[in-house]
Amino acid sequence: IIAIVALAAGIQFLRSFGALKLVQNLNAEYDIPAAQSLKTPEGLDLAGIDFEKYLILSNDEDVNSLLTTVQVKKTLGYMKKDYISLNYDENVSDIGSFDCIFLAFERLDLLENIQDYIDYAHEGGSLVFLIRPVTDKNFKNISSLIGIKSFSGNLYSNTGIKVLTDFIFGVNGFKSDLKAFSNSSIRLKLNNTAKIHMASYDDNPLLWSISYGKGKFIVFNGTAFNEKINRGLLCAVISLGKPDLIYPVLGVKMVHIDDFPAPVPSGRDENIYSEFSRDIPQFYREVWWSDMIKLSKKYDIRYSGFIIEKYNDDTIPPFETASDDDRKNLLLYGRELMGLGGEIGMHGYNHQPLAKSGYIKQDLAYNAWDSYDYMVSSIQELASFINSIFANYELRAYVPPSNILSPEGREAVKEANPSLKIIASVYQDNIEGDLYDQEFEVAEDGIIEFPRITSGYNKDDEVMWMAYNGINLYGVFSHFIHPDDVLDIVRSEGKSWTGLLEEFESIISEVNDKYGWLRKFTISPASQELRKYVECKPYVRYAQDSVNIYTDNYREDIYCIMRTDRKISAAENCEYEKISDTAYLLILKDKICSISLK
Repeated sequence: IIAIVALAAGIQFLRSFGALKLVQNLNAEYDIPAAQSLKTPEGLDLAGIDFEKYLILSNDEDVNSLLTTVQVKKTLGYMKKDYISLNYDENVSDIGSFDCIFLAFERLDLLENIQDYIDYAHEGGSLVFLIRPVTDKNFKNISSLIGIKSFSGNLYSNTGIKVLTDFIFGVNGFKSDLKAFSNSSIRLKLNNTAKIHMASYDDNPLLWSISYGKGKFIVFNGTAFNEKINRGLLCAVISLGKPDLIYPVLGVKMVHIDDFPAPVPSGRDENIYSEFSRDIPQFYREVWWSDMIKLSKKYDIRYSGFIIEKYNDDTIPPFETASDDDRKNLLLYGRELMGLGGEIGMHGYNHQPLAKSGYIKQDLAYNAWDSYDYMVSSIQELASFINSIFANYELRAYVPPSNILSPEGREAVKEANPSLKIIASVYQDNIEGDLYDQEFEVAEDGIIEFPRITSGYNKDDEVMWMAYNGINLYGVFSHFIHPDDVLDIVRSEGKSWTGLLEEFESIISEVNDKYGWLRKFTISPASQELRKYVECKPYVRYAQDSVNIYTDNYREDIYCIMRTDRKISAAENCEYEKISDTAYLLILKDKICSISLK
């Protein structure tokens, strides 16, 4: 009788969540040491060293030129390269001092001293044409020098891409009629001395390089460098112009699960039931989550899950609290997620983006918030719900519902949750302009902005192109999915879970195979890697058979990419690993490193 009573009391204790008081739910603070300023060895004057330097020439009266110049500046900034940006008609002193010169405008006739730049290439410089020229007089005069055998005077629009070399590493052989990669181009044929790196889907040359005297020309026969999505490609073009190029990266891979843990839909989806003979809660538990666990273990992934408390439309308090079933789901899935090395963060009390009336331009049927205080209350309710299960867990990361977050909403999340350290939204803006699109940066208020670059279970060419670009420039694979994508005809593209799982596994498998040097992270430790990356400043000195790297704001293990056709024969204070035919991964182990080449 005593045993039966004790068992009954124990069951009731578990059902009432009393056992949670006995569970420690601490997530250790992940922090990095203070950055070390660069102290040079005795006798070394960094001010006297000729470090690399770049020049951008643009046309301030042309929109595409200005947009392209913005992307060049952003790309060089992330690569930690010094540059000067001028209008085409401004005086340039000492042209020969630049490692690369970028012409970011189409009307070459504007450049009255174009011969100075041709001579610059002949004497050893790299002259890069970043926008397809128009067929004006200057273009016709130099067309044979830059590798063109014949051309049509008419421009034409084209889409798609064929990558023909490993100049953008891990992408050689990629071809797609990619609508997102569109260009205005010149139809042309090249001479045999030009090396074609990329063509349009209809086989018109898009990118090539050609030697000229001691230097070279690099020509892009398109207009796509005005898009943020192509920064990794732009980084690769820069590497064509600068031999043995070194730049820092994060070296991070992450998968986020938005709306997880969250209330599980009840009822039955006929497509899922016909395939698995399970209702939605059973499918989530026994199929979807089971498959996600297997992927985590097979491909060395750590998930970051972002929690929703309720799926209602309430934007006016008092806010309904979670049911016992929802709390049990949070306990069950949350503990298993953390057991995989994962992390939980905040998504929202409900899925109503924190924005007042008029802010959201998309037709999403969301309710506006009437008051800043209501926004604060909703996040406080979410935090209270999470901490009722995981009492000592620090909620450091926030993902905005539908990736929409107003300035007031951002402040509300900070006030409601003082532990906030990271906001993770999206990399690309939308046409309406209401998404919270981000750069990889630390904001003025100290919040780390860490965008997700790709999303979804579907493996399509646009997703992979975005992933390739993100990895080539930032060294980041940052992807997000939702548990209920399979229930949405648009997001699933009408595919079954079996089909979606196969495609998602193919994405993860390809990233692992091509970019195995990326390290698994959840959002909090990854954010500290981002801080290291943002704050470090490597200065690189290139010599004939060696490279020296001097890193200001150094912290242990700065990751870099080195683009080179040569072989590293030795290194001091630097670990290295060949990661493609044209690239090495470097791990800087001290403020001053040296590399020998052959």
